[in-house]
This record gives sequence, C-alpha cells and structure tokens, in this order.
Amino acid sequence: MLLTKIPVAAATVPRHARSFFEPTDDDLDLYRDISYKLKAQPPSSLFRYLQPAGRHLTQLGDEGPGVWAGLLRRVEQRWPGLPSHGRVASDGTRLNSTPERIAYEAIKPIVPRDVALDLEIALDPSQQPRFYSDFAIRFGSRVMHIEIVGACGADRVTRNDCEANLLAQFDRRLEVYRQKCLTPEIWYLNDLLEPAQLQKRFLALVAQLRAGGGS
Repeated sequence: MLLTKIPVAAATVPRHARSFFEPTDDDLDLYRDISYKLKAQPPSSLFRYLQPAGRHLTQLGDEGPGVWAGLLRRVEQRWPGLPSHGRVASDGTRLNSTPERIAYEAIKPIVPRDVALDLEIALDPSQQPRFYSDFAIRFGSRVMHIEIVGACGADRVTRNDCEANLLAQFDRRLEVYRQKCLTPEIWYLNDLLEPAQLQKRFLALVAQLRAGGGS
C-alpha cells in the first residue's frame, strides 16, 4: 500500500507592510533622477507637475516636514553622492529658496563673460520698504530682471495658505515693477523642471540686452 504525503503548508513568514508614509522604490528613483537633472534635490511642490509618477511624492510632502525628512534620510542613505538639498548652490552661493537655487544652478554655468548675473538687486534703493528682484542680468548699463515664483506654476494655482501668501508677495513686487515701468521675466515652478529651456530663455534675454533692450 502506497502512502501519500499531504503537503504541509509552508510556515507563513510575516511580511513588512509598506506604510503610505514610506516612499516606494519608484518614488526614490524619480527623486534621484530629478535631483541629478536639476543639480539640486527638489522640493515636494515640484512633483505636482510630474503626474502621475510624482503623485505619491507630492502627497508625502503635503503630510508635513517630518515625513519629508524621512524621505530625505532614505535618499541620502541610498545615494550619498546625490546633489544636496536646500538653498546653498553647488558653488557655495546662498539663495533665498530652493526654487531660486534650481534656477541659479541652470543658468550660472552659461553666463557669458561680458554679462553679470546679480542677486537681490533693489528695484529702487530710495524706496521703503525696498523690493528686490531675484536675479538681474547686466550688460553694460542695461538690465533685465528675472523673478522666480516658488508658490505655484504658470496656472497660478496654490495648494495651501503658505503658497497663497507667497504668491501675494510676488504680486506686490509685480506692482512695484509696473510703477517703475519694468517688465521682468517670470519663471514659475513648472518651468524649473526643464533646465535646458531655462538656459535658452536666459540666453534670449542676453541677446535682447545686447541688441539694446532692457526691462
């Protein structure tokens, strides 16, 4: 008589259930790729313009600084050579915000030798309170200003009170520009995701200055 063995069910090994608050491998890979592209680790606000791949990263950023700090720790452990996060550029220049740093990282390497890129230039030194442009391109006595809008994309849609306040501050600066009959170049959050396009726009402004233009 043949005896047949009834297979014994394999012991169930408890698996780690991934929390919503943990980045997935795809999240981390996207974060890495964008960091190398921008030469800076991006704020969570940028990922809203990378849908659907950036949806979870956007949600993690919305959960607060503690959750986002956990993601940064994971990133730094996995890729210690990744560009840094924060406002300090790779050449040591300190900017006012991470979006400004991303714009700076894009255009600084291509500034022509006969052109100056100034940071935080007062639109009118005699005015109180003073309003400053983010970047000013100078060619001789001619100047063009660039404003970096870190609050939203070109659609001007804000997601929270902080962004709404930042956009209101920007609009107050725009009013000062209008009073001075100046027209700044405006780069929004979604523009920052394409450094090559920022470089083209920057060089077009330089060409305008050389042709006698200015803001």
